[in-house]
Amino acid sequence: MKATRRIGTAILLVVIMSASLTLISGGTAFADTHSSHGSCMGFEASALSPPGSSDEAPGGMPDLHAFFATNFPGVPQGAFISFIAHLHEGSHADCDEAIE
Repeated sequence: MKATRRIGTAILLVVIMSASLTLISGGTAFADTHSSHGSCMGFEASALSPPGSSDEAPGGMPDLHAFFATNFPGVPQGAFISFIAHLHEGSHADCDEAIE
């Protein structure tokens, strides 16, 4: 009887601790296009997606990749994407200005 009670108590403690950690550690993610924490690559991808939603690149992200391939042949696209992703300017307009 004591062993069964210990096992039941242990299981209850595990369930309570798991539920507590799940509820306490969960942060909030906002889909805010004016977040100062967003990367410039995120702002750019958001502005170009879905395809057809932007006059800047009607084909969406594939147009951006084609732009890099056409204008910078032989340079890995990842170099540009990494550079842009490391910028955190606070808005799409500020990112465009920083990149130019």
